Amino acid sequence: MTAFWQWIGLALAAAVLCMVVRAQQPQMAGLCATAAGCILLLSALSHLDTLRQQLERLMTLGGLREDYLSVLLKVLGMSYAAELAAQTCSDLGEDGLAAKVTLLGKLSIFVLAAPMLMSLLEMILELTP
Repeated sequence: MTAFWQWIGLALAAAVLCMVVRAQQPQMAGLCATAAGCILLLSALSHLDTLRQQLERLMTLGGLREDYLSVLLKVLGMSYAAELAAQTCSDLGEDGLAAKVTLLGKLSIFVLAAPMLMSLLEMILELTP
């Protein structure tokens, strides 16, 4: 929980820094925001192992195949990476590009998850009379 508040503090400090930089050199403000976003992302990556352990436990309790965990982690990673990239594009004034990154992220996630969804659907169909 402490890390969360540190992240919030870093984000707010970066926002103030970006605001100050924007007054002097507007083109540098986007780079400042991008750098802060990368620092936040890298610090959050340290918590992925805990998430993986919790997901493994859920998969075991649910009796689901282990390869589903890999797909779930990839989907989570792709969604967060796409969101970060899209927000960074928006911060840099490229809203059209941000929309395309978001669409690409959604499409990529669907392609990755489609086999798992088909497998789950087959399991459900086997259970119904």
